[in-house]
Amino acid sequence: MKNYLQKLLFMILLLICQLSLGIIFPSLNLIPDFILIFIILNAVVTGSRNAMIYAFTGGILQDAFLGSFIGIFTPVKTAVAFLAGLLSKRFFPENLLIPPIGVFAATIIHEFLYLMLKESYFFNTNYLDLFKDIILPLAALNSLIAFFAYLAYYIWGGRNS
Repeated sequence: MKNYLQKLLFMILLLICQLSLGIIFPSLNLIPDFILIFIILNAVVTGSRNAMIYAFTGGILQDAFLGSFIGIFTPVKTAVAFLAGLLSKRFFPENLLIPPIGVFAATIIHEFLYLMLKESYFFNTNYLDLFKDIILPLAALNSLIAFFAYLAYYIWGGRNS
């Protein structure tokens, strides 16, 4: 329970950082999804079950603070956490490329699921332009952040646990 509360507080801190980026830098086109990165890295390290719990919680947090329509982020993040959890225990922890690649793929899946559930984008959006201009650069940014986050995890704590 203590571990869950610590991670919940950490997710709240990540959400505050994510919201602050948009406020501090209003001209910023891409804002990384810190909660998605945390959830995917958690899924890769601990497996689907724990990650889905954190994804559900993180999705509710994002729905409450970011979403105009309550309920989109929760199922999307939970589904993506389940898929990312399938990577768990299937690679060596020393392999620093698997988690960023997982975050890259998860970001693409997350954004497409989000767009499909968001009614206002469903029929009047050019998905190819959206993929090329927003989703692909966002996936690259998220995976770059995930690489450094997993590297820090591996160096400071992951190999000792």
